[in-house]
Amino acid sequence: MGKIVFLGTGTSTGVPLIGCKCSVCTSENPKNKRLRTSLYFEHKNKKVLIDITPDFRTQALNNDITYLDAVLITHSHADHINGFDDIRQINYLMKWKEIPLFLNLPSSLELQMRFDYIFRDTPQLGGGKPIVKLHVLEDYDEIVLDELKIKTFIYFHGKIKVSGFSTDSFTYITDCSFIPSESLEIIKNTKILILGALRYLPHSTHLTISEAINLVKYIKPEITYLIHMGHDIDYDKLYNELKDKNIFPAYDGLTIEI
Repeated sequence: MGKIVFLGTGTSTGVPLIGCKCSVCTSENPKNKRLRTSLYFEHKNKKVLIDITPDFRTQALNNDITYLDAVLITHSHADHINGFDDIRQINYLMKWKEIPLFLNLPSSLELQMRFDYIFRDTPQLGGGKPIVKLHVLEDYDEIVLDELKIKTFIYFHGKIKVSGFSTDSFTYITDCSFIPSESLEIIKNTKILILGALRYLPHSTHLTISEAINLVKYIKPEITYLIHMGHDIDYDKLYNELKDKNIFPAYDGLTIEI
């Protein structure tokens, strides 16, 4: 047994947007409050985080995350890595044990540039810094954490190559506009599909709701949860539109057993 926890389900701005007075941003429904998209799961005695958002501190506090066997990074946009420094508190709780970090080459280079102080040899005084071991992923690769095996594959967020992750229980795809056929064959018939769907209107680098539905029809998962949703999406409205298709909008704090 294990579990999946949706730490955040919002787009890069989060929901509500700063200063926005639309019906979703001013909604009292807690399922319309979305931190930046990230996932935590426990499976086969391993605890794994996918992406480290600027909201990671809040997400870790909300969900009692105190130990990580690995961190997986999809890509290097700010909403997916800018909480990286907060990993040091997890290191502290783990008695400064090194945490494996898995990411593709472009993301690795960007992370090391943006957080260069973490990777320099010069000592960091004061509160310390994250202690991680970088593992650079190929386009199609496998992460092995004892009994837990995670297949990696690629898809595209506009022109940016993004790493997807698939276990024997679920597949995770966030910011996406195109999935190559080789990747589709890997994830076809996955049990649980977690899929980014930004809004109803077309977008150059993200799937729309209708595009996500069409993709689900091809992949044929047992159940689908949508993530990385903007303020165009009202939870109750989308839930009622999609529930008969076995597709559901996720929400922050949603926990499902695997």
